[in-house]
Amino acid sequence: MTETAATINSRAFTDRMFRRLFLPTLLSAIGWALGDVADALFVGIRLGRVGLATMSLVAPVYMIYNVLDVGIAIGTSVKYSQALGKGDAKKGTETFSQMLVMAVAVSAAVCVIGLVGMPYILRFLGAGSEGGDLWNYTKEYLQIMFLGAPITFLYFLLYYCVRCDDNEKLASAGYTIGYLTDVVASAVFIMGFKLDVRGAIYATVLGKAVGVIIFLFHFTRKWAILRFRLFRPDLKLVLSVLKTGMASSFGYIGQFITLLVVNNILMKIGGSSALAQLNVVQDVSYVALAIYTALGDTVQPLSATFYAEHNHEATKRIMMLGTKIGVISGGVIAALFAVFAPSVCRLFGLTGSTVSEGAFAVRLFCLSVIPAGYNIIWSSCFQAIKKERIVFIINQMRTFVCFLAFAFVLSNFELRWFWFVFLGAEVMTIAVWTLLVRRQKFDVSDKVFTYLLDVNNSDISDMLNQTEVFCEEHDANPKQVYFITMCVEEVCQAITENAFNKTGDEYIQFTLCFENGGSVMLHFRDNAVNFNPFGMKTGQNYDDPEQLASLGIQMVKSKSKQFFYRHYSGFNTLTVEVE
Repeated sequence: MTETAATINSRAFTDRMFRRLFLPTLLSAIGWALGDVADALFVGIRLGRVGLATMSLVAPVYMIYNVLDVGIAIGTSVKYSQALGKGDAKKGTETFSQMLVMAVAVSAAVCVIGLVGMPYILRFLGAGSEGGDLWNYTKEYLQIMFLGAPITFLYFLLYYCVRCDDNEKLASAGYTIGYLTDVVASAVFIMGFKLDVRGAIYATVLGKAVGVIIFLFHFTRKWAILRFRLFRPDLKLVLSVLKTGMASSFGYIGQFITLLVVNNILMKIGGSSALAQLNVVQDVSYVALAIYTALGDTVQPLSATFYAEHNHEATKRIMMLGTKIGVISGGVIAALFAVFAPSVCRLFGLTGSTVSEGAFAVRLFCLSVIPAGYNIIWSSCFQAIKKERIVFIINQMRTFVCFLAFAFVLSNFELRWFWFVFLGAEVMTIAVWTLLVRRQKFDVSDKVFTYLLDVNNSDISDMLNQTEVFCEEHDANPKQVYFITMCVEEVCQAITENAFNKTGDEYIQFTLCFENGGSVMLHFRDNAVNFNPFGMKTGQNYDDPEQLASLGIQMVKSKSKQFFYRHYSGFNTLTVEVE
């Protein structure tokens, strides 16, 4: 089988894993977008411009929230995926346990600080005079928001981690149902019970509580690896997780400052009408960029897994799929919003001349959709491969540095030209990080060997010969070479004889890597039915055919430093560490 054919056939793994994770993640992203849009939609219909202005004022607080809850969640899920990719389930569960406690503690602190400091927060946000409508609406919203902080933190942490534990369907169900609950409850609380902005935040907290309950069902699954374990506090581990997560979520700090500044700029040049237009544009962005949120959340765990396996070709393939889908789908979505921009503005409660002004703002925003998506997808990939510095730069540039630079310049012109700020910030961000990436050196080990075994059309002897040659070229000692080739032969034979039916496309993807610490990692992935070679019946009764067939596997188990099996994203995955 030629190298080109092997590359094409290996896509049976990467493409299927991508599709399996992307579809439920897309549903989750759509649910999230609808939940955020619903609050503004019903508040706008009920209260008009003052309601939309209130939603714009509380948005900066959400940015601070997201620094913490999303940062903890993403960092935990990336480290969890990397640990399982290396076959270290104990490290994965320890990471989750420590960060679960961290999430609860931080959310409790947020709740207390928010409630005690409420007057100062309202003045800082620019909520108008004390006792006014804008002040009271914003206060009512934030009080409930801070009380619901623990539920929000748990919601995001459980979603990201359950999704990485091969239960993307349940994760998607909890996420989507949670946000759909938010949509329905918003309509009932705001329009039915006349709770105004309180109804919006009540619905948001209720939706997340429903999601948390659904996520908890994952822990009733016997095959689930994700568990809470008692642990010794490990500050180094916690800081490592926060470093990874905050590289992405710290961009929300920039968004927090940006929104405060932009809110003040728009109030000066256009009043509450300009703030209402901003809120409409933000709500459009939630829907328009949902596809990229889904693509980023798909790329991230898969890239982290392949990075841990040193499977660089698979990572490139995942990024190619994400970028291709993003450009096509994002362009279509942006075009639809541009065409129906006036109707969208009316839907959110804008009236009179603000409809045409808002439509112009939406159309200018639509020009930035594809560049924004490109930044989002690549940021997720860089985060997965431990390039936190680039992630930090991308998020700070597009939401803070470049955005504010364009905002200050464009504020000197008519309001309608201010909305070019989105396109300018995204394009400049791409230019900056692309230049930085070209100058950076990426750690791509040359001590990695990959082979795709076509079970029905290839002889395993070629795979063994190439493995042996590769090991000798990298100065492996005879003992290592013998055990590695024995492990490859026994594992592949066990899978071939017990899991495949010898019909159709049946493959075993093998990756071998010499780690810096001196150990050797062997990664096997196959598209057979659920089968764990190390789960075969073992023993010394040679009259038992199953025990006799597992003799080779018993020897591999006895000589391995550690081994780990899981069924992940539709495939059997086995990792064996050899000293």
